[in-house]
Amino acid sequence: MSSTSQTLADEIKAVDGSSGLGNLRMARAIYDFSVDGGAVSTITPKQTVALPNNAVIVGGTVNSTTACTSGGAATIAVGTSAGSSTTALLAATAVASFSLDAVINAVPVFATPVKLTAKGDVTVTIATAALTAGVIEVTLFYFVAGN
Repeated sequence: MSSTSQTLADEIKAVDGSSGLGNLRMARAIYDFSVDGGAVSTITPKQTVALPNNAVIVGGTVNSTTACTSGGAATIAVGTSAGSSTTALLAATAVASFSLDAVINAVPVFATPVKLTAKGDVTVTIATAALTAGVIEVTLFYFVAGN
């Protein structure tokens, strides 16, 4: 068995040591205006996570724990820096949707998963107008496919 195959086999062993039973993993990233800024751009938050190549995202939530505000009609999208698009996890959504403690479902679900083609960090894309405040927590559930 090649070292790559052995590594993959080790990754998919269940807690009880059996093969073929993988673990659903969780990844979190936090965009914080006071740390990351709010300029119109694609931002890789300081508190982010790199999702591995071949990660299959099967669910997630986007929770604005502090309301996002803007002096204009800002939109916010969530994606990855590589392996998928900057809108793969949440399409451009009006800033008003990110009120205090709003919970928005991410695009990937079991019926329509997103598979990364390269390792990528979670990103937040701000468009149309800059943000002036806000904290957004992104929580994703995924497993790593063999290929």
